[in-house]
Formats: sequence, structure tokens, C-alpha cells
Amino acid sequence: MLRWGRGWVCSAAASVAVALAGEARAAGARATTPTPPSPIFGGEEVEICAFPGVVSLSDGSTRCTGALVHPRLVLYAAHCGATGMKVGFGESATAPAQVVEPEFCRVHPDYGGLGSEAVDFAFCRLAEPAPVPVLPIAFGCEAGLLAPKAAAVIVGYGETESGSGDGPKRWAAAPVRLVLADYFEVGGLGEPSVCAGDSGGPALLRAVDDTWRVFGVASVHAAGCGGIGHYAYAERAIPWLEEQAELDLTPCHASDGSWRPDFRCDHFARANSAGVGAWTDSCAAAPAGPAGTSCGPAFDASPDDTPPTVAITSPEPGPQPGPTAVVEVVVAAEDVGWGVAEVALEIDGEVQARDEEPQWRFGAAEFAPGSHTLVAIAEDAAGHVTRSEPVVLEVEGDSASGGGAGEGGEGCGCRSSDGRGGLLWLVFGTWWMGHVRRARRARG
Repeated sequence: MLRWGRGWVCSAAASVAVALAGEARAAGARATTPTPPSPIFGGEEVEICAFPGVVSLSDGSTRCTGALVHPRLVLYAAHCGATGMKVGFGESATAPAQVVEPEFCRVHPDYGGLGSEAVDFAFCRLAEPAPVPVLPIAFGCEAGLLAPKAAAVIVGYGETESGSGDGPKRWAAAPVRLVLADYFEVGGLGEPSVCAGDSGGPALLRAVDDTWRVFGVASVHAAGCGGIGHYAYAERAIPWLEEQAELDLTPCHASDGSWRPDFRCDHFARANSAGVGAWTDSCAAAPAGPAGTSCGPAFDASPDDTPPTVAITSPEPGPQPGPTAVVEVVVAAEDVGWGVAEVALEIDGEVQARDEEPQWRFGAAEFAPGSHTLVAIAEDAAGHVTRSEPVVLEVEGDSASGGGAGEGGEGCGCRSSDGRGGLLWLVFGTWWMGHVRRARRARG
């Protein structure tokens, strides 16, 4: 099938093909009567550092392609599976430049196998942000770019003909053919298309600000390698992805699709196929676009003169059962200007944790008996800082036994795992701190 640049597409072991003549290929199964090799038309291997946000995925027996739609999230196809997946960056699925083990991967719960193109979605969440330009999912006014005869670009690590040629990342231009209820069709009929190993790879369209948008996820292909590719609508996966991964995948839009960019609507992958840089520095020279303008003005077109708003939504103030209390800390923070860049959590006068990615969740913390004061501190991308109203917790029990507030503990009355005082974080992660700080520095 098609030769894609970089990205993950399920290999022969996990690709799905549906032959129009009735021959079905699920998970790369071979047909009883092998189909003749079908050369890929119009595809070519990518240059080094071209399409760096297209990645490979492998569980040791299955290979697929995926797209980095957020610095910490790779979107791919459910039929590739989710157990034991590793993410590979580079121009080769067999010899990636860098391999990353994700925090976790999940398959859409409604996926039921062959014929479930509408929900053929899976994702892997990365522990750290990938340092390459992302390929955001098309949303809002961008959705109007998807129409029959639109010029798409497809990328993947799949075979160049049935049974051979998979591994290198390849790309090709291919037309959108039909836009149907559950999926849309790309390529084939003499145009480039997909083959085993390309499953999960993106169909890209160029936004008006000259950056890529992911419109589809390669699901199945018809009539063998090089047949018409069926792509699931990536936009439809957003609510599930955001709920499961707890990441904001629409930094340029409000949830209703209206244009509301913040400072994260920036540095998306440029819409070209040129390779720039090297993987020794994670393709640092790879071209990234300016602040997004696909549906309206850039987030920084007007100055941000308004400080953010912030409040602790959980826990509620008041008594907590002792002798220790374990509570999850959740914060609501918004900014009508350039967006909230960071939320810090202060406990008993000391900053204990920071988070740079909505949703603002700080996991669970264990508090010793006594009185504890929690304050959330929000900073927007323009540098304005707001402190929340304090939330005071009264943990019942013998404060002397746990090192109550003001008794010399390192965390001001919160018990550590070794009982010396301090705060025990059971779950917490900071997200893309370096990107946030760089963005703020770049804007003074």
C-alpha cells in the first residue's frame, strides 16, 4: 500500500484489510489464496526528521502507525491493540531513533472488531512530553476542509506491496474520495493508499495557517494493498480521549468548536514533507508553525491584561476523619486571555506541587492530624498570578502523634511516608513544564 513517512501503522501482523470481493483481512491475516503483489503508487520514504510526529507502535509482534496529537498523547487504531505497546520515533519502525514506553494505552470500549471503523481508536499517553511538533486533531471550522477531492497526505510504516516492504516511514499525497457516515475514504484506484503496517496512521490536511491537522485514523483498506483506505473521523474520538487521558486536545477551541485559542495553540507541525535536523537532538530544527490562526486571530493578537481565576474544588474545607486523611486535590483555573500556564499547590505556606496541563489535578495527598491550609496559585501565559481562597482542613486525631502543623515537619503538618512530617504524594505528575516555560520566556 502506500509508503508513508513517519508514523505508526499496524504491520502485517495487525493490519485490517477488507476486500470488496469478499476477502476479509483482519489483523493482517493472510488470505487463503494470496493476492498478487500490489505496488504502492506515488509514495516515497521520508527524509530524516520529516513528519516527526508520526510514530510507530509495537508490542513485539504487531506494528502500527500513530500520530502525536498532543505532546503526551499518541492516537492510533483500536485493532492494533493496547497491551505491551512501545512508541518509536524516527524513520524506521524496525530500527527507531528513540523508543518510549508509555504510561498506559487504551482501546475504545465500543470497538468490536472488523466493521467498527467508526470507533477504531486507541491511544497511548506518554509520561513526558515528546519534544517534536505535534499534529493536532482537526476541530471547529477546520472540519470543513474535509470534502471529496480534498488533497490529503497519508503517512505510515506499512508494506509497499503485499507481504513485504514494511518498516520505513513513507508518505504520499492522496485524494479524499467519499465522506460517509462512519468513515471517509482516501486513495486507492491507482492513487497511493495503505497496506499492512499503516493501520492507525493519520490522514492529514493542510490548515489555512499552513500547519497539519489530523482528520482520520487508518482503519481498514479495501481490495488489498493499495485499495481504498477507510479512515475513522479523529474528531469523534476527542471526548473519549480527553476523559481517559485527562489532557486538553483542543487548545485552539472551546468545547463547542468556537475559536478560543490559548498559548498552547502554537508550534504545530508545518505542512510540508521536508526533513530538517537530526534525531540526536530530537529533531530540534524541525519546522513548527507560529501561533495558530486556522479559524481566527492568534491567541496573542491582543495583549492579556486580565489575571486568571482559580479555586480549589476538592477537597471542601472542614473536618476530615483521622488519624490521617487522604484527599484528592482538584483545582479549577481559567484565563480569558492567553491561557493558564501553571497551577501550583501551596500547603501550609509551602509550594508542594505544580501542574502545567489542564485538567488541574494533583492526585492524592495524606495529611496528619491538625489544621492544614491549602491554596492554589494560578499563573497565566502573560505572567499574571492569582491566589485562590484558602481551604482549611481540620484532620481529627492526636496531632502530637503525626507531627501536626507547625511542629517542625518538612511539609507543615502533612505526614511523609517515613513518619517524619512532610507531604506524601500518592499520585502526581507535572506535564510539559519545559514547553510552558519556553513559551512564557519567548513572550517576555
